[in-house]
Amino acid sequence: MNSPKKYYRGLLLVFLLVAFSCVDDDAFFSDNNGIEKITATTAMVTMFDNLKNKGAGLNERDACFSFKYPLLLGYNNNSIIQVNNFTGLLDAISNQTVNFNLVGLQFPVEVIFQSKEASFIIKKEEDFIAVLKKCQIQTFRGEIDTLFGQCFKFNYPVLLRDKEKKEVVIDSESSFNRFLENNGNDYQPDFKFPIEVLVAPEFNAVKISSYYEFYEILNNCVGCFDARFQIESLTDNIYRFVPDFEIKEGYQLLFKINGEIHSEIVESAPFEKSFTPGVYNVCIRATTPDCPNGKEFCKELVVESICPEIIIDYYEEISSQYIYRFIPTVTMLNKDVIVSWYLNDVFVTEKLLSTEYVDIELNQGTNTVCAKVKTENCNEGVKSCVEVKLKKK
Repeated sequence: MNSPKKYYRGLLLVFLLVAFSCVDDDAFFSDNNGIEKITATTAMVTMFDNLKNKGAGLNERDACFSFKYPLLLGYNNNSIIQVNNFTGLLDAISNQTVNFNLVGLQFPVEVIFQSKEASFIIKKEEDFIAVLKKCQIQTFRGEIDTLFGQCFKFNYPVLLRDKEKKEVVIDSESSFNRFLENNGNDYQPDFKFPIEVLVAPEFNAVKISSYYEFYEILNNCVGCFDARFQIESLTDNIYRFVPDFEIKEGYQLLFKINGEIHSEIVESAPFEKSFTPGVYNVCIRATTPDCPNGKEFCKELVVESICPEIIIDYYEEISSQYIYRFIPTVTMLNKDVIVSWYLNDVFVTEKLLSTEYVDIELNQGTNTVCAKVKTENCNEGVKSCVEVKLKKK
């Protein structure tokens, strides 16, 4: 009968033969003597997740930058692999699992940006973050800022290391938000694993032990879509707001103007509103089953003044040589506006447009008679004037 020790040694030998049979000249496993040289880096996990999502057919020339090989990469079980080219890197990335994933590399590494063929030395995590931003790749912090509350929450407490590497216990959502704010926009959340994440939409608890697992959750999240809308100008400063997406069952959509909720949108009746001249912050807030906390999209609306045109006709009253009758015509629909009359820049009277005329006693010489109209859509008002010359009779 075989002893248990011989049995387990046999299993270990089989495992090593299988593992190394999958490794070619593009990459090979190293011994663990250099594990202390591996630095855990969230930015690397972000970059590798980005490459994985672009598919196996990705060409190195199509990437934002290329590494100068070889690279020494570390796994979550303290294994080390040396990658000698892009093919080996893609193989290492695609063969990751929950129990066997990449967590760090040996600094420094050199990268060459494809656009300018310029090299850059990455010596630390902050340098790697700078490369991600240059290549317009969303950082892990950016993913957290975007998807927290939409795709996941934390089962508190969780333990993080701040930018000074001091461990901090986070016990609520508000303390997590304060923690991020206090550590600045460039800080990448440094979790002490394992942690429990509540995954949307049911927010079931999932225990994770690495950033690779965290990205598995983020990549599978539908989350909030971009709830954009178009603004259509109608007449008399009336605007229509049309959602630029399909409104499905379970969607709740609200329009807000300068922070005030104005209307719930329904598919058959886009939101319409009349505005006075000014600048407005118009937002649509969409809440869906995959986005329970909602997401907001805003546009600035600048409403210009629409001022009418005034035409003044006049004639001399037969009963008096000094009294003239002035008849205004205003090109607008509402005839209940007030017309203010001035003689030589001196206010005379106010009359409703519906009154149709005003009689004004003039002076000898040159008289300037003006009619001014101020409407809801013409805050500054519009004025029209005529000159009437009277000679001594």
